[in-house]
Amino acid sequence: NIGYLVTERDALGRDINPKKGSEAKSGSKGSNLVLTLDKNVQYIAEKELAKAVEANGAKAGIVVVMEPETGRVLAMANYPTFNPNSYFKYASTSLRNRAISDSFEPGSTFKIFLVATALENRVIRATDSFYCENGSYKMSGRTIHDTHSYGNLSVAEILKYSSNIGVAKIGSRLGAERLYAGLTGFGFGEKSDIDLPGEAGGMLRQQAKWHGIDLATISFGQGVTATALQITTAVSAVANGGNLMQPYLVDRITDESGAVLKQFSPQIKRRVVSTGTAKAVARMLEGVVIEGGTGMGAAVEGYRVAGKTGTAQKVDAETRRYSADKRTASFVGFVPLEKPRLAILVVIDEPKTSSYGGVVAAPAFSAIAQQSLVYLKVPTDKSMKGKTEAVPAKTPPQPEREAVEGGIVEGSEAGSMPNFQGMSMRQVLRIMEERGLNVKLQGSGRAVEQSPPPGSRINTQDQVWVRFVPSA
Repeated sequence: NIGYLVTERDALGRDINPKKGSEAKSGSKGSNLVLTLDKNVQYIAEKELAKAVEANGAKAGIVVVMEPETGRVLAMANYPTFNPNSYFKYASTSLRNRAISDSFEPGSTFKIFLVATALENRVIRATDSFYCENGSYKMSGRTIHDTHSYGNLSVAEILKYSSNIGVAKIGSRLGAERLYAGLTGFGFGEKSDIDLPGEAGGMLRQQAKWHGIDLATISFGQGVTATALQITTAVSAVANGGNLMQPYLVDRITDESGAVLKQFSPQIKRRVVSTGTAKAVARMLEGVVIEGGTGMGAAVEGYRVAGKTGTAQKVDAETRRYSADKRTASFVGFVPLEKPRLAILVVIDEPKTSSYGGVVAAPAFSAIAQQSLVYLKVPTDKSMKGKTEAVPAKTPPQPEREAVEGGIVEGSEAGSMPNFQGMSMRQVLRIMEERGLNVKLQGSGRAVEQSPPPGSRINTQDQVWVRFVPSA
């Protein structure tokens, strides 16, 4: 509680009868909020998002990382960002949390929820196929196009190749009423009620207000808006077997001594699809990331990934029509496939290099997932062919030890193996990243052993490993 003092003063600021005319109350120490955010996953997300936005000449970007089983938010990154200690130095557009305040048309990532709803309502089967009209299809006086020309595609292939025509036909079979019910079940059109101020609810018009082409376009994520948090929460329901979780950011509240005053725990909001439906959709989404799919760039070495690309036109604020050149590119997915630990969404706003989510956002997903999985010590999938335990040099530090900055490196000339003795993981990783090399890490703590030995000549093809042990 805040303390206060009430007193009467004259025009010169002098107290008037301080004994009778004053009132005072002492303040008390406040409570502490302990967040669900993981500082290392947050660091990874911020770093890779900045790289993706800058590399693609984009306007902005968002990353959300969530535990699918619990709804815990592990990272929430925005770019451009700002320093809250000197917020007045930044443009007002940088001061908002885009992950919850900005809603946008999701584009093809929305196809996940169309297919899940159609399977749940048994209007399609996973083995069904649809004729995709060789890339051009007239419906309700409008023409729907695919990026490439396709004939018959299975439901899995419709997701893999991201066929607008295929999902429009699935949507037509499902019907507006059932699609609307399914989408609201996944949490679209309403706020998630996360424990943060300033959340937007997105826009999903009531089914009675859908007309003509709306059923088809909403099926592939046009004419509807959602926040990054909504999309991540919805895909987490597919990842965890069908439960829509309540996303949350506060883990617990403690007093000044650290005693827990209130502990928050995972809450299931509702079941949206059956476990069988969720698993079927997850298997289909794996096809998006493997050879030939639109999301191959999201693959993570050693892990099975499920996900979906998204590319959406932006509405021009002046003309109120879809822009000819402004796009939102995204990728949403979860990993590992069988027992997902992470659901990740990457959104890149107005990229200049390419408009496709598979090109712009998927590589950032892969980088965030790879580094986070290694940091969290999630075992690789033994069924993956070509599995490797090599860790990319950009992997963040292990949690047991805080990295020490500014260490001196012996034998650091180009092409020479440094002496890592006594260094932290972060120091080792930074050095190897500067050299463009991968390193295999063993253990945790401080470096005690390495191969090749210090001073050895090394190149980008050499396998480097460093063993760590906890400090005494």
